[in-house]
Amino acid sequence: MRFQLLRLVTPALATSILACGASPAPESASATPDGASATPAAPGAPTAPAPAPPAPEAATSAAPSAAPQASAPAPEPPKPAGDGCPDGMTRVAGGSFVMGPLKVNAKIDDFCMDRTEVTAASYAACVKAGQCNDNFSKCAEASTYNVPGKEKHPMVCVDYAQADTYCKAQGKRLPREDEWEWAARGGAEGRAYPWGAPEPKDQLCWSGGGTARTGTCEVGAFPGGVSPEGIQDLAGNVFEWTTSANDGKSKMRVARGGSWRDGIASQVKVARPGGFEVTYRCGFLGIRCVTPAPATASK
Repeated sequence: MRFQLLRLVTPALATSILACGASPAPESASATPDGASATPAAPGAPTAPAPAPPAPEAATSAAPSAAPQASAPAPEPPKPAGDGCPDGMTRVAGGSFVMGPLKVNAKIDDFCMDRTEVTAASYAACVKAGQCNDNFSKCAEASTYNVPGKEKHPMVCVDYAQADTYCKAQGKRLPREDEWEWAARGGAEGRAYPWGAPEPKDQLCWSGGGTARTGTCEVGAFPGGVSPEGIQDLAGNVFEWTTSANDGKSKMRVARGGSWRDGIASQVKVARPGGFEVTYRCGFLGIRCVTPAPATASK
């Protein structure tokens, strides 16, 4: 089974649709545009923890995830850090910026974001607690779930419903596309990459710079790629689900960050979008959660 790179063309721009599989196909410099999604994400308030609804139907060979079999009590809020965010998260100050080639004005409130991508071990704990499911968790050769030695690698082989369910089980939610980009670009600083302007070399888990990878890397293993707020792996390792539809109405969702498969600098730029059907799952697509920031940081 091979990856396929499709293109979804709108009158304004072409957005990449990345089909999932077990082994990557060669990349090309023109494979994916660098621009952001053409449609602004509608602001969304966080939802209370609850089992995720069934994944929307889509014309794809992957089966939708089943909801967890049993309800679980609402999670206890994680212990706040010094910036008022739960443990393991960091505060991202809000602001506004112009996103994408359509010059969409995006306004961002303060929020907290996970410092790392969700690991296979964290996802396994959610499954053990009865709040998540592990359907199709071995979907690709690069799967990490219950693989010895990959407990600290990002969880992959999760579709949109599974990612949404996981974040809700932690009392969090998936980010919107504009929130994700704001955090990755260093807010008003507008960085090309999370670490700044220098071209990517050894700041991230990718297949560039003479390194051809066959799977994920341990989260947080590339401190040179950290964002101004201390967030790791916003470029490379795995794409990360967002709640934003790439055209405002389809059954696709935007994913951000590039992955270990990418080997061209433009493919791991902050502004590069990716689009996935909500039922897709693969070895280079994972999860990062956010939550609204408290009004004031804890003392």
